[in-house]
Formats: sequence, C-alpha cells, structure tokens
Amino acid sequence: MNQFFTIFLYFFVYSVGGWIAEMLYCRVLAGKWTNRGFLFGPYCPIYGIGSLLVIYFLKNFISSPIEVFFLGMIFTSTLEYITSYLLEKIFNAKWWDYSNMKFNINGRVCLLNSLEFATLGIILTYIIHPFISGIVQQIPLDLIQLISTCLLIIMAIDTCSTIASLLNLKEKLVILNEFADKIKAQAHLPHISDFYIYKELSEARKRLLTNRRHIQIERILEAFPSFEFKGFKKQLNEIKLDIHNLKNELKLQKQDKKIKKLKEKN
Repeated sequence: MNQFFTIFLYFFVYSVGGWIAEMLYCRVLAGKWTNRGFLFGPYCPIYGIGSLLVIYFLKNFISSPIEVFFLGMIFTSTLEYITSYLLEKIFNAKWWDYSNMKFNINGRVCLLNSLEFATLGIILTYIIHPFISGIVQQIPLDLIQLISTCLLIIMAIDTCSTIASLLNLKEKLVILNEFADKIKAQAHLPHISDFYIYKELSEARKRLLTNRRHIQIERILEAFPSFEFKGFKKQLNEIKLDIHNLKNELKLQKQDKKIKKLKEKN
C-alpha cells in the first residue's frame, strides 16, 4: 500500500511537470500562457502516466540510452493514441488533431510529438527521476501517504467537476441546436429577418456563456483548439467567437474605466 502512495506521488509530480512543460511550450509557440490540460488544476495526467511507463517499464534498459529513447517513443506515442481514442469514444468529441502534421496516424499522434516525448523520456530517466526519487526517499512514509491522499482527493474532485462541465456544455449545445432549428423554421414569416435570427442565436449563446461553468468551458476550448463535439462543430466555433468578442468587450470596459479614472484625477 505504501508503494501505491509513493507511485501516486511520482505520478502527481510528473503530471505537474508535464503541465509546466506544456505551458512553456505553448508560450514559445503561441506567445501567450495557456492552461493546457484536461483538468482545471496545474497538472496533465497523461504526462504522469507516461512518466510512470518510462520509469518502471524501461528500468531494465537503462544501460542503453538508445533503447530507452525508442522504446520511450513507442510507449508514450501509444499512450497518446489510446488516450485520444478513449476520450473521443467516452465524450463523443475530438480533443486534438494532428492531421495537418507530417507522419501522423489518424490525426492522433505525429512524429514530431513522438520525438519530443522520446527526448523527454531520456531527460526523465537519466536526470529528473534520479533527482526526484532522491528527494522522495527522504520523506517519511506516513507523510507521503498523507500528501498523496490529499492530492488524490483534489484530483478526483477536479475530474468530476471537469466532466460535469463537459456534459453541461454538450447539453447546452443540444439546446442551442434545437433553438436554432426553431428560429430558422420561422424564417419564412414576413417579420422574421436574417438580423433577427442572428440576434436571437447570439443572445442564446451569450446566456450559455454566463453560466457558472463558463470559466471551465472557456479554459477547455482554449487548451484544446481542435476540440469539438461531433455534430456540433458550427455551434462550438460560434461559441469560441463569442468568447473572443466577450474578452474584447471586457478589455474595452477596463480601458474605459482607466480613462475615466485618469480624467477624474486631472
């Protein structure tokens, strides 16, 4: 049982490490900070699982960096593929798509990412894990159990909250789709204009964005730009546009407040 808590602690540490790596990677590529990850907290479980696979399944190959590199690439790429497949089947949604990348497999994995994961596997095996394990071994087992239990509870709550937000989003998209069909069915009436239809649909989407789960929905859509529920691509794209517009409106409001404060001081 103590081994379970120790392994979970490693899992959490490397999940956080993966989240940091993703944040830095996106910062360099996109020029902005993005909370990457399926969950709301600062961790990416797929990195934690991938790290454990590399640490425990490749320990017998540690004398050969080349074998660690290529086996790590196979293990982590397989994990990414399976994760993509399972998430798509469970939520009926696509989370990421590498179809535009060279040497990809069904858009779920690509060679560039696989090489990056393999490189991280080398760094993890020969540099990071020896250092981290040295620290963990100095922690009393009772404290490891307490820390791991608390972290496990936090991640469980986060997971339930994230899934609830996704289900809420799917439910709202279904409602929006039905509402859109109802409005468009009235398009033949003399008093129904294209502007009226656009305005009604826009207002309906804004009501969705004022939902208490709006922050999590926005984070998920930002973290996974290719995310889409099957059959609701158009609605999601419109919601993304509305989120962008709302952000611009908030920026303008903040700027107006600053200008007013400056005028009041003068």
